[in-house]
Amino acid sequence: MITRAFDRSAMSWSYEMHLQPMLSASDIEGLPFGSVFGSVPAHTVSKRHAHQDGEMFIVLAGKAVVVLGDEEREFGPGQVVHLSPFGFHEIRNTSDEPFDIVSIYWEHIPSAVAALEQLPPRSQLAERSLVFCPPPTPNGGLHLGHLAGPYVRADMLVRALRSMGRDARYVTGTDDHQSYVAAAARLRGTDPAEVATAEGDAIVATLRAAGVGCDRLTRPAADPEHAGRIRELFSRVTASPAVTEEKRDTAYCPTCDLSLHQAFARGHCAHCSAPCDGEICEACGRPNEARDLTGLRCRICGTPAATRPEPGLWLDLDAYADQVRDYLRESATAPDLQALAERLLDEGLPPYRLDRSSTWGVALEDGQTLDAWADLALTFLDAARTESEQNGPAKITLFLGYDNSFYYAVLLPVLAFATGLAEFLPAAFVTNQFLHLGDEKFSTSRGHAVWADDALAAAGPDAVRLALLRQAPEGRVTRITPERAGRLTQDPLYRGVQDWLTGFAPLTEGSGGRVPGTGAWTDAHREFYRYLNLATRQLDGLLLPESFSARGYVSQLESFVARCAEFQATEEVLRKVASLAEEARTSLALAYLSAKVFAALAWPVMPELAQRTWDWLGLPGQPVREADWSFLPSGTSVTSDAPGLTAAAAARAGGRS
Repeated sequence: MITRAFDRSAMSWSYEMHLQPMLSASDIEGLPFGSVFGSVPAHTVSKRHAHQDGEMFIVLAGKAVVVLGDEEREFGPGQVVHLSPFGFHEIRNTSDEPFDIVSIYWEHIPSAVAALEQLPPRSQLAERSLVFCPPPTPNGGLHLGHLAGPYVRADMLVRALRSMGRDARYVTGTDDHQSYVAAAARLRGTDPAEVATAEGDAIVATLRAAGVGCDRLTRPAADPEHAGRIRELFSRVTASPAVTEEKRDTAYCPTCDLSLHQAFARGHCAHCSAPCDGEICEACGRPNEARDLTGLRCRICGTPAATRPEPGLWLDLDAYADQVRDYLRESATAPDLQALAERLLDEGLPPYRLDRSSTWGVALEDGQTLDAWADLALTFLDAARTESEQNGPAKITLFLGYDNSFYYAVLLPVLAFATGLAEFLPAAFVTNQFLHLGDEKFSTSRGHAVWADDALAAAGPDAVRLALLRQAPEGRVTRITPERAGRLTQDPLYRGVQDWLTGFAPLTEGSGGRVPGTGAWTDAHREFYRYLNLATRQLDGLLLPESFSARGYVSQLESFVARCAEFQATEEVLRKVASLAEEARTSLALAYLSAKVFAALAWPVMPELAQRTWDWLGLPGQPVREADWSFLPSGTSVTSDAPGLTAAAAARAGGRS
């Protein structure tokens, strides 16, 4: 006889509840399930999670709410609940007593596969989305390292959502009030407003040249009402008991008479020893105070820093730590950001200064200005609120560089809680690391860069976008060699798709410029049609903010083009046999359908070529991404000119068409 007893002293902590092994196949040979005793402490919520197993809770004692997806129901002793595979679930115990259960779980792969089929990726995309990117700092032009971060990847998502019929808007701008703008102006001997305007205009032009369409641009220096709106929000922040006014020693340059913060401070991180500016370390993502950097110097003149007492408004971030932790756990967060945020929360959040001794930015009382990052966070919330008021609620996805994680995953939520605007926080974060040029980071000061405008002029937007999406620094640092950066049109997908589309010319001539209707089907035809639909679903899955991967998308798109080219080549002989005319019609209809599918799937990556392909097929508007692909109407007219390289693109690619 094998027995087990509920024993709290034998429990371990997992899934944010207490668990104790009960019986499994390791105890009883052939037992088709596993089981554990579980206990969720009073006033505790278990970890939200899903797995491939089916699961059943049998309640022993206490009362709590069991959440499965969008369903919530309270359970008590003697009640049972079944949890389906891949269903996200948690237990919310708001009572004063533990909630004790037996959990029985089993693996049944057919049920798990069926559950996945009931959740196609497209069904999980919101009907309306706002896609935000951190506004670039207008202190210089954009290089390929900048574009490879959030900007092209976010545009990829917006285009894909629109091609599915979703309402998606792209929001970014220029971070005009950053200290880096003031530092650049000081070094150039000009006014920060002039730098912000001129460099900001150039940045917007570069984004547009890269095919990045911005639906809302926040340009604080050019918005006369910006300061008033931000001051109103800031007054809500200062009303929080977590904000206090204190005088603290602050890094200072006696030569320049400058308070050293952010762009004006340069030293080494006290945590990881990497070269670091004030308030944040790009290498490890940790916040700091400039005075704590080792070897701190003034960035303007190089003088070693001194300190002086400065009055300031300080925000106790730790007062909101529990709210930040809960928010991030309910949000879709990239693994690197999630790990950093958990580490920062576990270590304890440092207080953050909300104002600066500066003359550039939103002016506050006593000659102070609003901290640039606080300004940026409030600008984000203001834009999200305005979008909601004008166009209705939307799911917000934020693309950002990992080096900005602290500001967007900690400071932004805290300010949202303080202002009462938490409903406008991102529901999903999509991060990126850095793209390096060779073995080193892009560096404007050292001239170690490939400027985006130069690359776009030399290779065109499609080739630039494709190269940057292929090398997207998702979850890790990636590299592009100077030689590769100079030959962007030689990308294998960029060239492969030209060869494939060029192959349509003889097909079009042979069919009289008309797309036929389907005739008789072979097994190969059936499987190719199945492939077109399955490949679309696989690519759809890479567009979910929770699993977004530009690199994965490009890789699968390249495989898709290779599969279509192979089908076209192997079917060529069939089309020359008179007795197989009915099969040949199906073959041709599928070939033209594959071009239609390509246009829709490629539009987020290579919009110019995708649009030309769509137009060539006589289809209206912009590419539409169907859930299940419909054939081109029989008799559709197409020209013999394949939708390959334009004359300009051919010249950039070395004359090959």
